[in-house]
Amino acid sequence: MAFPFDLRRCRLLGLVGTAFLALGGESAGALPEAELPAPASAQEATGLVAVYFGVVLLIAAWVLLGRLVRGPRPPAPRALLLVLAVWAAPLVLAPPLFSRDVYSYLAQGAMADTHMDVYTQGPAALGGPLADQVAPMWQHTGAPYGPAFLGLASALSGLTRGELPAGLIGMRLLALLGVALMAFALPRLARHSGADPAAALWLGALNPLVLLHLVAGAHNDALMLGLLGLGLVAARGRRPVLGAVLVTLAAL
Repeated sequence: MAFPFDLRRCRLLGLVGTAFLALGGESAGALPEAELPAPASAQEATGLVAVYFGVVLLIAAWVLLGRLVRGPRPPAPRALLLVLAVWAAPLVLAPPLFSRDVYSYLAQGAMADTHMDVYTQGPAALGGPLADQVAPMWQHTGAPYGPAFLGLASALSGLTRGELPAGLIGMRLLALLGVALMAFALPRLARHSGADPAAALWLGALNPLVLLHLVAGAHNDALMLGLLGLGLVAARGRRPVLGAVLVTLAAL
């Protein structure tokens, strides 16, 4: 007998998955150095089990949701947007997962805020507890990001006064903004192209990679993708100048 599933069950299964990710991240995430558990400790092992169990549940929920999207009565795009919001909710306040890049963003934002040259100096030149969170391989590497993102990071640094918890939440919110722009753009681009808007949302915004890399990791790629999608929507809507501006911002 086939396992019965519907939109509500898919939504709940994915929510449980991201909740496990958030809980496991409390001991196995990319935590600040002072909060890292002892290597190979029971706490770290338990966190890793929870994180990867959450990944499995999230992927399962996404696959089942895809069967609904491709079925005879697919959910409406609005219903899928609710699923995305529910799945992302536990990750909003979770520690960074799978990457320490967000600490580089914060350190480079603090450098820009103090008028240091982020392109010729690495976070090591900043020093202090914020720079200490950056992965060793990036300590002496200049920023690869454009002035638009560094301007945002600098503004966030000034707004949060360099406080790490507030900075992490700020970067996570910027990533969520990027994902929201993606979710706005994808169904519109699909309609312009004669494709299924629900399938575009399922594949492009609800994809576990989006939640794991862009949201959980608080990566700035989310803003780039969101602005790029918005620019394409504007260009297809006969606003080429606005589209060009948005696509250019995405690259900066």
